[in-house]
This record gives sequence, C-alpha cells and structure tokens, in this order.
Amino acid sequence: MKTITKSFLAGMAVAASAFVFAGEAAAQESSFGPADAKYTYYWISNKANLPLFVQYDYVGMKRIADELGVKVVVAGPTDFDVPGFIAAVDQVCAQKPSGVSVVGGWDPSLTEPVKRCIEQGVPTVVDDGDLPDSGRLAYIGTNWTQVGVSQAKKLMELLPKGGKIGMMSIINAGNMREAVAGFQAYVKANGGDKFQIVANEDDNGDAQKAAQVTAALLAAHPDIAGIAGFDSESGAGIVTALREAGKNPGDIKVTAMEQTPDFFKTAKDGWVDGIVVQNRELFIYYAVKLLHDFNTNTLKSAGLAAAQGGRPIPDTVDTGVLLVTKDNVEKVLSALNVK
Repeated sequence: MKTITKSFLAGMAVAASAFVFAGEAAAQESSFGPADAKYTYYWISNKANLPLFVQYDYVGMKRIADELGVKVVVAGPTDFDVPGFIAAVDQVCAQKPSGVSVVGGWDPSLTEPVKRCIEQGVPTVVDDGDLPDSGRLAYIGTNWTQVGVSQAKKLMELLPKGGKIGMMSIINAGNMREAVAGFQAYVKANGGDKFQIVANEDDNGDAQKAAQVTAALLAAHPDIAGIAGFDSESGAGIVTALREAGKNPGDIKVTAMEQTPDFFKTAKDGWVDGIVVQNRELFIYYAVKLLHDFNTNTLKSAGLAAAQGGRPIPDTVDTGVLLVTKDNVEKVLSALNVK
C-alpha cells in the first residue's frame, strides 16, 4: 500500500484530504453533488485528470449530480497506470457505493475487476470502451469502429489518388483497437489498391510521444500522404511534428480525435482535416442516470426486479460522433468561445 493525497483539479471547488491507495501512480479524487447525498456513484479511470476528461466528462458529472441530487466521485491514477487503475476499481467497489462507471477502453484486463464489482453486488457500467465479457450492466459511449470509419472516409476523400497512411493510438487500449480495425477494414474494402497503411504506432496517449512517433514516420516515409490519430493527444503531437519538420498546412492530410477547445483551431488553420468529437459530456451523464435508474426505477424484466436479475436499463447507449472540419469549425469555435 502507498499513502498519497487526494487533490482536486484546477477550477474544481472540491475539498481535498489524505487517503490510502494501491498503485504506483499518484491518484486523485474529486466529487460533485451534495456531500450528504443518499446515493454515491463513482467514475474510475486511468489518467483521471486528462485535459479531455476535465473539459468534457467532468461537465457531465456535475450536470447529472445536480439534476439527481446524488454525489458523483472521480477516482483513479493520474498517470498511465493500468495496475493502479485496477487497484482503484477494487478499492472503490469494496466500499459498496451505489454504483460505479469504469472507463473500459484503456485495457481488456479491466474485465476482471468489473466482474469482481458485479460479484460484490455493486451495480457497474462501462463507458468509453466496452468490456463485453465483464457482465457490466450497460455500455455508454462511442462506437469506436465508427470512429475508425469516420477517419478513414475523410482521409480517402482527401486523397483520391491514394497514398501511404500512418496510424497512431494507445495501442493496447481496447477501444482504439476497435477504431484501428474499423479504419483498416474500411480502407481495405473501399480503397482498392490505392492506399498502403505503413504504420500502426503506439503514442501512449502522450502528445510529446505522438510528436516523436510522427517525426519517425516522416523520416521513414518521406512520401507519406496521411496520418490518423485515435487518442486525444495524438493530434496535438502530429501537428507539432509537422510544424517542426517545416511542413505547410495540408501537405499531409491529418485526422484526429478532439482534445481541448483550442485544438479546434488546427482545423481552421488547415493542419487537421477532420476532428472526431465523441459527445463526451453524455458518457458519465447517462452512466450515472442508468445506474440510478437501476437502483430506483422499479421497472421489471419478465416480472423480475433488478435485485432478482432483471435488467431495467438499456444494454447499450451509443452517444454518437460529430466530425469537425473546415466547413463547420467556425461554428464550433464560436460556440466554445475560442478566440
């Protein structure tokens, strides 16, 4: 066991105190909703203070906590630390909260801790990457195959003559494996012999590493035509590397995932041709809503209540995606008040 401190993220007015947590990486815990709420739900993730999470997922947490009058708590390591993540899931579920949502896309090994939560009687759902063999009550989030298809379609549209394409992601993350597979399948089915996928690289969810990976791709394949990035830090790293290599916007076609509001400027400036937005504010909003419905709605399946094995909530909620391009980026920048 390792003693560390709870901390709250900048701008979040949440009290901090010391707690004991298993795992190598530092962890943080922030809460939304009334301290004396009857129901307490947890959201648990790797890299729990990732800018993407703070910008979007936390908004959904606060909204659903306010609407339902429940407490929603963030837990998990702030670094990339799958063992620490698994330890966090086990520790939280041992406390028997009202329910838990686990960000399942990080690694398939999360299947077993989710199973253990269910076995302890803790209602557990999964968001942002499914764990279909875990026994989870529901999956809420993106269809990651469609993320891959969306990026493949855009790159193929921009490269009618074909060319070499590189990919990068957190290579062991289950959700990104689905995206990569969707991308590859779409290119193979619709690209004929015009496209060659020359790389599928790991950037570890880190913008600096993504820049290094991109630089290596440019060195190995000077004629590369397009690059697709599947985690939130890929795009920033790709753009950094292209700038450092002296490229101009549009020289190499790029698709990526959303990161921070400022990142949308790269679509306006021509560095990134398509940015996939996941509707992340909906993930934990609906995860907590489904968990709360499971606990309180009293609906039945074939006469069976939840406690008897009934499933009074949907199995899957696909939150959809939005593709931001030069055609709609001005609306997005205006809506987000990005100057």
